[in-house]
Amino acid sequence: MQSLKKMRLFALAAFATLSCLAEPSKSPMEWAPVQTNEIARWKAENKAPAGVVVDKAARTVRFLAEATGLGAGETVEFFAIGPLSDRAYESLFVTVASPDALAKAIESVGVPRGFPVDPLKARFWPQGEKVSLSVKAWGADAASRPSGGLSTFLKDVRANEDGKVLEAPLAYAGGTRDASGSPIAATNIPCAVFSLYNHAQSLLQLDGLFDQSGVYGRFVAPTKFKAGSLFEIVATWDGKRVVKDRELKLTATNAGEVMTTLKDEAKAFDVHVRLAFDASVTIAHAAAVAQAFALLDGQGVKMNGRSDGQFFFRAFLPDPKWRDRASRIFQPFEVHVAADGTKSFVFVEEDWSGEALDPVLKPKTTPFKDWQELPGLIAKTGEEGAKITVMFVYAPKTSRVADLAPVVKAVEPRVNTFYVFAED
Repeated sequence: MQSLKKMRLFALAAFATLSCLAEPSKSPMEWAPVQTNEIARWKAENKAPAGVVVDKAARTVRFLAEATGLGAGETVEFFAIGPLSDRAYESLFVTVASPDALAKAIESVGVPRGFPVDPLKARFWPQGEKVSLSVKAWGADAASRPSGGLSTFLKDVRANEDGKVLEAPLAYAGGTRDASGSPIAATNIPCAVFSLYNHAQSLLQLDGLFDQSGVYGRFVAPTKFKAGSLFEIVATWDGKRVVKDRELKLTATNAGEVMTTLKDEAKAFDVHVRLAFDASVTIAHAAAVAQAFALLDGQGVKMNGRSDGQFFFRAFLPDPKWRDRASRIFQPFEVHVAADGTKSFVFVEEDWSGEALDPVLKPKTTPFKDWQELPGLIAKTGEEGAKITVMFVYAPKTSRVADLAPVVKAVEPRVNTFYVFAED
């Protein structure tokens, strides 16, 4: 059986090698400005040494960028990257200005800084006020090159099936920031100014859920521009604030009223919601409420993030199949709370030493009294437990959410994903 495992691994490796040989490989590479003299001329003419021009009255930000030379039909993962990026091989444009200068410019015209995606905080939607983008050819040969909106420079091969997202405004999420408040995109690869998938550091984002693997290949270059061709990119804000950030306190009786209010708000605003449950809510009721809000998610309302010390609402919607340890693809940590309130921590060790293709599961149960004991119990799981960031919590369906929620603060950020199973 061990030899069979090795043969399968060898076959997978061989397939991967052949796949790599089937098409030319592309590697990260530093970008060197091509038209340095023309860039200097643009900066001088526009009195813009940083490569960006701000018009506060018009609420526009205009910045210069060079085309990377990406070929027609090639996949585009970034519409624009900063000058320190090494991702020109999968980007349309490289900006002259740094992402830091661009972020300051956009915020200087009044655009509030939004919130980037952050799976560790259950933020899956980019949140930000809406900005439109246009591109204009610049330079001596500008007349021979097109100008227009995103759809002029990107082809969405799934527009008919998945919607014409390139025609919608973008969200200014602002990107992840360092301790000083500067965008990490200014210095950290890939230095994303505008990523076409949900990327935490990207300043601008398509306004929706765009997983990197799911969206790969969807956006391609419709034509090739010579490397170094210069374009002015203009970001415009209309001055209207449409984002509503809501933290909703749910009781055992107010869910219907809250949902009605949300639906009304969503007719005029981009509503981002976090749920918090008060002491009256049981986990059975929380599951019913979560199911209702799951139907709203993406239908005018965006369930985005979790309240401090609370479970993300989808924690109450685990797949029942996950109860069967043998059918799981991995083993999360488990916490079991009995009807009398006693608690136990379970680490399911996977023993791969046998001849079988699947491991032998060896659950190890440790009773505990206080939630603060959990970090120590997790630490004792050693190297095998170090890769686990998910926890399943099992408790009677009549248990109060408020009595289980302390587990979140006790183990985060070491554990960042929770699922709560209601027991009969």
